[in-house]
Amino acid sequence: MWGPIIVDPIEPTALEKTVTKDVIIMFSTWSSSHANKFGEGGTPSDLVDYFSINGRSFPSTQPIRVKKGDVVRYRLYGAGEGLHSFHPHGHDMLITHKDGFPLAQPYEVDTLLIAPGERYDAIVTMNNPGRWIAHDHFDTHVTNAGKYPGGALLVTEYEGILMDDWYVWKDKVYNDDFYFSESMKKGYGMHEQSDFKGTPIKRDRRKRRSE
Repeated sequence: MWGPIIVDPIEPTALEKTVTKDVIIMFSTWSSSHANKFGEGGTPSDLVDYFSINGRSFPSTQPIRVKKGDVVRYRLYGAGEGLHSFHPHGHDMLITHKDGFPLAQPYEVDTLLIAPGERYDAIVTMNNPGRWIAHDHFDTHVTNAGKYPGGALLVTEYEGILMDDWYVWKDKVYNDDFYFSESMKKGYGMHEQSDFKGTPIKRDRRKRRSE
């Protein structure tokens, strides 16, 4: 079990006060050979073949929907093993915090390397209308068991941009809380998020008795 913890500052910076939308993005990796088995995996020898954002691999992730002029704060987590490299097309990111602490000198990047356990805040001004891919910049990390496209990949959608027939998410059933944006408006404490509850795995009791 894992998830994000947000501690609000007593005195937010002037830049933080301009934020209109918060987005939590947690990068993690999975080994499909052990995913449905109890007591297996979790070792350095695992073959990692799935890569995810908030526990989902594309196309099961969600778009980030914005309006022109929004100021979006990405809260980026290296929640799993291995390095990740976040790259949102069409926009630069202003890195303002590292591991919960404000940086004395925020800096702009178009790609951010994130190690296991690292946390960054990145602020982006949405000033370039369109549909923009955002993804982990390691090539293998945008695959599902070697099949492209997949993995740690999402799309930023601006309001008012028409959905082309070829667009994979044209008729997407949209969950506006996939990135916890709505949960973080509800005050302090834990909030139920149905999209992250998962499905219980049934243990084979006959196999356990035979062991």
